[in-house]
Amino acid sequence: MKGLPAETDFVVLGAGVAGLRAAIELAQAGRVLVLAKAQAPSSSSQSAATSALSDEDEVILHLQDTLVAGDGLCRPAAVKALVEEAPERIEETIDWGKQLDRRGTKLVFEAEASYSHSHVLRAPGDSTGGEILRALQAKARTCKNISLLEFEFSAELLTDLHSEDARVTGVSLISEKGLPEDVACSAVLLATGGMGQIYRNTTNLETATADGVALGFRAGAEVSDLEFIQFHPTVMYVKKTPRFLLSEALRAEGAYLRNIELDRFMGKYHPLAEQAPGDVVARAIMHEMEVSRAKDPFVYLDLTHLNATGVRKRFPRIYATCMRHNIDITEDVVPVRPAAHFSLGGVHTDLSGKTSLGGLYAAGEVAATGVHGANRLASNALLEGLVYGARAGKAMREELRLAQRPSSGQKKAASQNGPVDAGIEELIGQLQDIMWKGAGIVRTRVGMQEAIKALEGLAPRVAHPRTRRSQEAANMHLAALLVARSALAREESRGAHYRIDNPGHDDKKFLKHSVVKGERVRFV
Repeated sequence: MKGLPAETDFVVLGAGVAGLRAAIELAQAGRVLVLAKAQAPSSSSQSAATSALSDEDEVILHLQDTLVAGDGLCRPAAVKALVEEAPERIEETIDWGKQLDRRGTKLVFEAEASYSHSHVLRAPGDSTGGEILRALQAKARTCKNISLLEFEFSAELLTDLHSEDARVTGVSLISEKGLPEDVACSAVLLATGGMGQIYRNTTNLETATADGVALGFRAGAEVSDLEFIQFHPTVMYVKKTPRFLLSEALRAEGAYLRNIELDRFMGKYHPLAEQAPGDVVARAIMHEMEVSRAKDPFVYLDLTHLNATGVRKRFPRIYATCMRHNIDITEDVVPVRPAAHFSLGGVHTDLSGKTSLGGLYAAGEVAATGVHGANRLASNALLEGLVYGARAGKAMREELRLAQRPSSGQKKAASQNGPVDAGIEELIGQLQDIMWKGAGIVRTRVGMQEAIKALEGLAPRVAHPRTRRSQEAANMHLAALLVARSALAREESRGAHYRIDNPGHDDKKFLKHSVVKGERVRFV
């Protein structure tokens, strides 16, 4: 891989908000290698990089709403740190955008009387996440100690198992030629994003294949709260196009939901109808799709009764995106389905991003900091990336030591990045269908047991990955099993985890976080 060093001070896997913010912090202490996973050919980089955050066009600071959304499982100290430190992180990001980006920045952080929490971050007419990312990219380009390389895939974390305490000592990458290349370092940050691709329907990028969770777990790190997957209720459903998220703000503005027969249905499921909480809406849509018995079911989001000029002004990005697919949201009803959107759990960390494994840190969606609890307040993912990316960077600076290149030991077999493994896409499709049916929006004991059994049956087919895509399949397979096992172990409903056979809370047993290391799921 051109420009890849044999050793550096710090490695950051991921070049999103959390990864870049950590790299900026780390650049003050040493050399930082930021590794961005190469996009699939069908992805567009900038718009794709923030697609999973497209419900965050207004980022609102609110401690109480975050705690309520978390349904008893937020770590109050984590939420307090987020809300207290976010204003400074936001202000500095806006300053970097103004000073360093040729286009300036559209980010506005202002008081707003209609919110008790008083401060809202937005980028009128544009993606708030995209603007934050652009500002961070501009700042990172000015840091001489930061090198950013695109890589095909990260195969594994290198660990020193001979010392008293096992620790991560670097990463092993697959080059574009399919050859393994090692980089030694003092500490590694996982900032790889989410795992939406374990489900058939997702807002996530094609690159969101659970790599960070799989890398960390295989190396020996604990993972936590993986049963909590947030499903967004209204995602535009047009065949052979990426799933575009239609903000819950549309329903707050007065949009209706209609079934395939164009009848409104939310009044049957909740007194607040379309204003009901997102997880209630997602379950209602799933039920309407099921009873429709349509081969390719969906429901409609209807804004046609609202003032057209007001809709275009309030939601310019959504309007423009739908128009590109020949849907005028002021005149046409929009076909929608729920989709997997955000992983609330991940690699277990403390408030500084430290995992249970020495030398390994995590930040952003791949991390389980306890900020989100059992469900995420819509505007907290960007804030988590900024605040906990910076926190992880500061903590990692303390790890700096002379990096020793790991001994090569047994020569690894080369991977192949050429032709895709025969049948691998079919296998991934099977996995996604198993998870959507058995560990999706509505769960049952029998359904999850069947999902686990089916996933275990796929294990031999992902046992010896030799290409990037087969390695991604192995990562998705491992993460899917971890999600399903964690969900089966939580015998209650809470936040984003809903079981028909256990519809209520069981605070005595489960007002705790799930933690997995090895085969065992425990609650602490």
